[in-house]
Amino acid sequence: MNKYLSDRTPLNRDTEDKRHPTCREREYQRELPAASVVLVFYNEALSVVLRTAFTVLKESDPRLIHEILLYDDCSTSDELKAPLERHIADYPKIRLVRARERGGLVKARLYSSREARGEVLLFLDAHCEPTPGWLEPLLEPIAKDRTAVTVPSLDDINWETLVYSGAETIYVIGGVNWLMNMLWAAIPDREQTRRQREDPYPITANLRTASMAGGLFAMDRKYFKELGEYDEGLGVWGGENMELSFKIWMCGGSMVMVPCSKVGHIFRPSHPYDFMGNTGDVVTRNYIRVARVWFDKELDFFFKIRPHFEHVHVGDISDRLAIREKLKCKSYAWFIKNIYPELPLQSDLIGAGEFKTEENGCMDTRGGDLQQSGALFLGPCNTNQGRNSNSNRFMMFTKDNKLMGLNFCCDSGYGEGLQFHTCHNQGGAQAFQYDAQTKQIRQNQGRCVTGDAAKQLVVMAECREGDKTQRWDFEYKYF
Repeated sequence: MNKYLSDRTPLNRDTEDKRHPTCREREYQRELPAASVVLVFYNEALSVVLRTAFTVLKESDPRLIHEILLYDDCSTSDELKAPLERHIADYPKIRLVRARERGGLVKARLYSSREARGEVLLFLDAHCEPTPGWLEPLLEPIAKDRTAVTVPSLDDINWETLVYSGAETIYVIGGVNWLMNMLWAAIPDREQTRRQREDPYPITANLRTASMAGGLFAMDRKYFKELGEYDEGLGVWGGENMELSFKIWMCGGSMVMVPCSKVGHIFRPSHPYDFMGNTGDVVTRNYIRVARVWFDKELDFFFKIRPHFEHVHVGDISDRLAIREKLKCKSYAWFIKNIYPELPLQSDLIGAGEFKTEENGCMDTRGGDLQQSGALFLGPCNTNQGRNSNSNRFMMFTKDNKLMGLNFCCDSGYGEGLQFHTCHNQGGAQAFQYDAQTKQIRQNQGRCVTGDAAKQLVVMAECREGDKTQRWDFEYKYF
């Protein structure tokens, strides 16, 4: 980020009220629990850490701030030593705790939570700026239900210019795919209906979310401990947000995104964490460990997507399984069916894996299903080891007639070729039928999904009997 500019920007600069006007109409109960605002940092710019802490103080009712806990995960930067201590000396609510050795983000958050003394744990990244009225909307759901977890609305602070920008409300929720990636998904119709039914200001009503990004959230401190805190067996960073999301929902809690709590966040162009080793190994191991604890019978499908994951050693998980048993947590299938039904289970599928034509071309997302409007390509099929390096050729065909990558639905409404778009469940250009006899994937008007080798695309074309480019075999068949 632009440290030069940050160091020359006021530490308590004005923060504009970016909320939707209906947020200012809302009234919150006066008796709310006080929070320990926890800021974990490692070699962060001093000015950024201080601006986060000072902005929390400036934009919060002092009754609701028990403390601001700065947790230094063994930083080596000189400016985070004596200079930091001098800057906070006159602020009794700011408390500095220093780790004796580097633990990584997950362990630092775990250990800092044990140091916190407030009724509510409120984690923020150490490069944030809360805005007016941010705190009460996060605390009130917890005051009403101690098993509720709240997530603020994240706005962008440009990493180069430090200019703050953001929308007035939230238009997405946190979803999940079969590789356990957290993704941003359109608000489902069922959630829009609930908001309109239950709230006089539905556009800024809290949103139930299946997952969270993990950096910023609030929850009852004792409840966090009852749920087993963070998994201490996870490495530096990665997967802890999904583990906590699954645990909250499957073990009796709930989680909402809060449009009226707006917090600016510096999103940096490269990964800010030092992984103390091999990045890929740490993150991959974390995800597999979480899957082994929480996926139950669905673990088989997770390993079908990345076969080599099955042989990765993730350490002893008996304490995590014991927590599941003690809390009588529900199954992963329950989570999908009730919290995020946009993700199909194996029982919802007709086919999965490589979708191959009789001309030996395979559907290939080339990562296009990670974003809206990505094309569906035709490429060479995997060798036996190919899927260990990427999952671009893993497709799904559902019983309710959707052709999908791991994230989005194929849509034929944008020209000749298929594109990935949010699943809207309205049929039309996203509705396909598979004919097991002809092996064709059909749509209305006599069009079939076709592998066009010359264009290296999957396109819609007139159905032709016996055309090998329209005859698709599924690697895994569920019919």
